[in-house]
Amino acid sequence: MKDILVLRELDQIKAISHPYRLEIIECFEEDQPATAKQIADRMGEPHAKVNYHIKTLQKVGILELVDEKVKSGIIEKYYRPAAKTFVIDRSIMNTSEKGVMESIHQASISIFENISNDFYRVVEAANDQEYVKMLHYHDYYLTFEEREELHRLLEKTIENFINDKKDKTREGTKAYSISTLVIPRMRKKK
Repeated sequence: MKDILVLRELDQIKAISHPYRLEIIECFEEDQPATAKQIADRMGEPHAKVNYHIKTLQKVGILELVDEKVKSGIIEKYYRPAAKTFVIDRSIMNTSEKGVMESIHQASISIFENISNDFYRVVEAANDQEYVKMLHYHDYYLTFEEREELHRLLEKTIENFINDKKDKTREGTKAYSISTLVIPRMRKKK
């Protein structure tokens, strides 16, 4: 498994822009191959639906088939993500091609929807020990360069902190989702 896979093809971006497919990718445990059935069980979803989306992700190289085992006369196919992180190629980000831009926007929306779903699940199940920790700053005026610098600083700080925190067997740990957004404020029209 690669650390980073740079997505350069439109079909890859379209495939990963589907929120359900992002959820499938997130169900894989680090470096552990899984079958479509195992992923379907983790998601509580029908096997056929998950299998369809896994085939789509495999076709474009986002998931890879790593093993096949025959069990009770049935061939079990084991998949895993092709990389730990997926990044859209910068040259594609600078395109003005409508189809590419729509796919990139859809990928962003899909990621945000998954984050939102996690947020609402935690809020609904909140207790004294577990609740959402959030920082929110608004109405600061930045140039494009300042925005980019802020994003790089946040990214570097977070990456440095979480760099050695992938071991889920460490005592007392729990999985967390960490997200940052630096977005322009869009005022409602009166």
